Amino acid sequence: MAYRLQRRLVDEFAAWGSEDEAERDRIAVLLRVRAERLERPDPTRWRSGDVHELFMNAVVPRQVDAWGLAEHGLGTVREFLRFLDATDRLHPASAKPAALLKEADRLTAKFPAAMADTNRWELAKRIFTAMLRDGVRPDGDPAEIDAWAAKFSARQPEERREVLGRLMEEREGYATGHVTIDGGTVTMSTRPPQRTTTTAPDQTNASAKTSEPAKTNAPQQTKEPEKPEQLKVEPPYEQVRDSALLRDLAALAGWVGVDGRPLDDRGELRKADRPALLAVLGHQSTAEPILTPLWLLAIEFDVIQLRRTRVVRGPGAALIDDVLAGKTQPQEALDLWVDLADALIHPITPLHSEKGTAQLRQWIDPWTPLFLDQLAVQQGKAELEKLTDQLIHEHGSRLPARDPDLFAGIAATAVRNTLASLARHGAVAVAGFADDPEAAAEAAAMWGTAPWAVHPEPGVTIELTDLGRCLLSLNSAAAGP
Repeated sequence: MAYRLQRRLVDEFAAWGSEDEAERDRIAVLLRVRAERLERPDPTRWRSGDVHELFMNAVVPRQVDAWGLAEHGLGTVREFLRFLDATDRLHPASAKPAALLKEADRLTAKFPAAMADTNRWELAKRIFTAMLRDGVRPDGDPAEIDAWAAKFSARQPEERREVLGRLMEEREGYATGHVTIDGGTVTMSTRPPQRTTTTAPDQTNASAKTSEPAKTNAPQQTKEPEKPEQLKVEPPYEQVRDSALLRDLAALAGWVGVDGRPLDDRGELRKADRPALLAVLGHQSTAEPILTPLWLLAIEFDVIQLRRTRVVRGPGAALIDDVLAGKTQPQEALDLWVDLADALIHPITPLHSEKGTAQLRQWIDPWTPLFLDQLAVQQGKAELEKLTDQLIHEHGSRLPARDPDLFAGIAATAVRNTLASLARHGAVAVAGFADDPEAAAEAAAMWGTAPWAVHPEPGVTIELTDLGRCLLSLNSAAAGP
């Protein structure tokens, strides 16, 4: 998800407008719901129908109204759209501002009425609203939340009806099931919950499922595990400037330049201009796939900014240049390096990703962090193929039962591709592979990765660099549901 971009836009919106804290909170909530529930991660891209879908298909059934959304939500989005238009930040693929504002106007009466219609509410919204009514905050004390859930689960069927309404008849087991609240996820199961950890709720994204609870971004309340001895290293500040990824971002910003470059109507670089950029980056014209992740990173870190018809150099480019020139404070340079590494480990969702793939991306997301945690306990180099097999074996329970071999292959490929990006960034070092034969290099470029990631060979080894060890000492890599 493009959370850095979202945060920047929220800050700029607040500075542009009245700096009303409540309005700031509302737009932050709405953009997050839009990204996570509708798979619309770019806060600047608004197509025809997006306003209606946000309010009627996401907010009404799922979002607790703790921010005055029913009364002020439409007005906040209107102002945000005006802000994007006035500052030329509206994405090239967006509908015309006038059309988007009319779409909001058509919901003026319809949306507040729908928000008040409890028949439209899904489970999580019903449960969280009931909790707030009882004085228990969904983002409050985990013990209080668990106690409330246990008390609700002990209710007789007719005592639940006030909260569950139509769901009593529509969903099997809701009349007698046990409620579990874990972060922004509410589940109803036939057996009492067996909780080993408690997650603090994220009210901005209340969801509900009857099985396989969705991953939340809420912070874990568990004790941080002790770091392996080999991760206790002094920050290698001087190695940050060796990152090839930083050089790629600087080259992209330099090529875009102060005057910018024209975009197509999808908000992408025109096809005719792509070979020139690839040449600047030192790649052949067949290596177009490497441009997409670089482009997304550059937008996320404000290295470039999209305008209505052009891409321009962003304020973040100056920081990249200063880091490479050794003009920043060492800690500032390391912080940037770590943030970029985190964005590689948890990739930004491509704008044109296939609809309905969010669940697969969520399933893939924890595999690289788990691999890095395994790598962290190795003494020196480890054989990539063996360590990957060990990963799959130890976490085989994560593989869907319907086709475990297929998903094992997907996980292994995703890990290798991310490791290739981390190697370019200087977090890991890979050795023992052939010196990029021309055919292998060309094939790898067409997939936007390294030859050893496309054609894994026995004997290829991998190890954490000092920067990689520093990264894992700062952040536990383990993640995922």
